[in-house]
Amino acid sequence: MKGVLFALAGGFFLTFQSVANATISDQIGTWQAAAMTQLTGFVLAILIVIALRDRSYKDLGQVPKLYASGGALAAIVLFSNITAVHLMGVTLTIGIFLIAQLMAAIIIDKFGWFDMIKKNISRTQIIGVVLMILGVIVLKI
Repeated sequence: MKGVLFALAGGFFLTFQSVANATISDQIGTWQAAAMTQLTGFVLAILIVIALRDRSYKDLGQVPKLYASGGALAAIVLFSNITAVHLMGVTLTIGIFLIAQLMAAIIIDKFGWFDMIKKNISRTQIIGVVLMILGVIVLKI
């Protein structure tokens, strides 16, 4: 249940962040908005680490470089998200982002990429993604 609550919170905040970033980018530019978002997120995360007195940051050197690149990927995600919101609006952008995330997640689960445990993908999962695609098509009409 806790995981569901965190996933719901993440989804809500991602949508709010998309709208805020698109608005900010109108004033300062898309890459600048992405940089500002990354910076403010970094500052908040550091403050939380300090508040929790978490010292595990000492192990940062042991993180594989591929996984440490997540922040760079986030910059691309932000730029793509901001640009898509400007071009298509919030609803369509979030719908397509969710489909892309699910498709990537299915591939990662199926092949066990990024040290994830391999999982069988069922027909119902594929049907679920197809239904989401149909739903986005309906949203676009």
